[in-house]
Amino acid sequence: MEKEKTIKYKIKAVAEKTGLSEHTLRYYEKEGLVVPERTASNIRQYSEDDVNWLLFIEHMRSTDMSIEDLKHFVKLRRYGTEYEEEILDILLRHRQSVEKKLKQFEENLRLLNYKIDMYTGQLKDRDQTLYEYFLEKHHLTEEKKK
Repeated sequence: MEKEKTIKYKIKAVAEKTGLSEHTLRYYEKEGLVVPERTASNIRQYSEDDVNWLLFIEHMRSTDMSIEDLKHFVKLRRYGTEYEEEILDILLRHRQSVEKKLKQFEENLRLLNYKIDMYTGQLKDRDQTLYEYFLEKHHLTEEKKK
């Protein structure tokens, strides 16, 4: 029976697939977050699983998960099912942090919208020409405003 060939990617291809820079990929490797195989000539070879894992890492980083939490997550994950409860705890704590930040962003957005409405009203009341300029500059129309 013929062994199925696993596709391997060089660092440049992984950078293109993930949107991460080669520098970031090397940093993640240095931190132990990903461990690509190496050829005899020491060239990194990433698997499809590595690429998927990097995408997960990037999603977590985009929600401000710390490198330390990710390192701990990776360490526990390497032990298999023995530490699933701890892994779940990391994810639950992180979700709580993301939810808190989301509430802060929602409040900030409400304040921003209030200020925009306030200044839009002031411009409209003060000078119709200035108001029309504002609408044009910000690609707003009366229909969008209502």
